[in-house]
Amino acid sequence: MELNIQGDMIQGARDYQEDYYEICSEAVKDSDSCLVVLCDGMGGHSGGAIASRTVATTFINEFIASQELSPKAVLERSLEVAHCAIRAEISENSAPSDMGTTLVAAYVTKNDLHWLSVGDSHLYLFREGKVQKLNDDHSMAAVLDELVEIGRLDEDEAMSDPQRNALRSCVSEDDISLVDIQSKLDYLKPKDRLILASDGLDTLNIHDIESIVAKNKRKPSKDVASKLLSAVEDVQKSNQDNSSVVVISIKSKSWFFS
Repeated sequence: MELNIQGDMIQGARDYQEDYYEICSEAVKDSDSCLVVLCDGMGGHSGGAIASRTVATTFINEFIASQELSPKAVLERSLEVAHCAIRAEISENSAPSDMGTTLVAAYVTKNDLHWLSVGDSHLYLFREGKVQKLNDDHSMAAVLDELVEIGRLDEDEAMSDPQRNALRSCVSEDDISLVDIQSKLDYLKPKDRLILASDGLDTLNIHDIESIVAKNKRKPSKDVASKLLSAVEDVQKSNQDNSSVVVISIKSKSWFFS
């Protein structure tokens, strides 16, 4: 497998950027491995930006230092240390006590995929023209949509609920209530694309994302990320949130599959 990885972000209609991501490939075990961490901070410019950067960089540094552990254990350990770091920022460095962040981390090694997520940032798989969301959604939106599916709530009510975007879990001073951690072995295939994104990408629906990625399936990751964010901007949503996208393209080392 060969990996082509690129990310991009836009500020949207906000006065500040609270998203943050890092791509780490050189310091992980193998040449065909990578770790991508994306965070969507909350707490305003003085809090959200600190939270997202602190958690992402601490998570990656701990991951690099603890690679002798199993993938599941190193992801859990990295989250634990990142959580301690954000608590230290609040207690020792006078950072805002209400700051926090979502987190989605994807670790690719050969054709295995491991991930950990907290909050409502996304991990998508694009395969054979279809986009599938892989990780759990820790916002109220997931709960409301489930109520619609079982007939307990009307779809319009679910979409307009004022608590729809409220988070049920995040990385903050408080205990982390929900964590999604999963491994899929021998899972990735040539021509797959993994997409990590903050919820600013939700301006586009899943069919919009499918169409954009499919139309650019022969383009490098940089172009796919750019096209997705340009489509978000084209909607001209009045309160558009920060949006960040990282695309991991999986390619075979054999010319036969390229």
